[in-house]
Amino acid sequence: MKIEYIPRAIADRFANAFAGSRKGFSARQISEHFCRYSNLVKHLDDYAFTPTRSDLFIESLYSLEPQQQYYALNDLAVREYESQYPYPPKDTRTNLKEQLHTIISPNPIGLSFSTISEASFRIDWIEANRRIPIDPPGAITAARTLLETTLKTIIQERNKDPDDSGNLGKLVRQTEKVLDFLPAAHPAEHQIFSGLASVSDGLASLSNQAGDRHGTVGGAGIEDPAIAELCVNAAGTIALLFIELHLFKDK
Repeated sequence: MKIEYIPRAIADRFANAFAGSRKGFSARQISEHFCRYSNLVKHLDDYAFTPTRSDLFIESLYSLEPQQQYYALNDLAVREYESQYPYPPKDTRTNLKEQLHTIISPNPIGLSFSTISEASFRIDWIEANRRIPIDPPGAITAARTLLETTLKTIIQERNKDPDDSGNLGKLVRQTEKVLDFLPAAHPAEHQIFSGLASVSDGLASLSNQAGDRHGTVGGAGIEDPAIAELCVNAAGTIALLFIELHLFKDK
């Protein structure tokens, strides 16, 4: 599905709700929110002068690529962030969310019901990366848990019961199935996903050996930062692919 830039009329409605007169975020909170989605967003401290909050909201939003715009605005609509001024009430946010989703598709899609935040996932992924040089087993465990939680959430939000065997490969294949990512329709992509499923199985095996998860004989653990980095990157790649399919693919 081709994602278009947010129309200015809808962007202005969001700006009025979240950065209008004595509404929503402070200038710094606006800047910090949009900076979560891309390093292309100009931080408030980099301005020679302080723009109005509404102007800052619009400029920050249009510094994002279309898909990032949807993530950023959808997160505002479905979550209640800390704000300097009163946060928009739930009915206002619901109305804004409906307008946002109508642009993407007239059919129900993942963004309209999902609790998954792509930005929050990336923050957790960065935290797993941070642990690699100082705690490789902990990084492996964090990556494995992050991937498993993401896949189970997607499956549940697609109204299915996730596999509870602890087998990541099965979860990957189940997620692929509930998203109707069928091999016959997408042979090349399916081959890639099958490879990722094999990677996820390997990730699970390494995670099971990691010292702060189940441990190994004699208390040995996976201490090689290079292996931990491979696991964290594999987990993030798999999860982000499925998050994108889940949020932007019709049910």
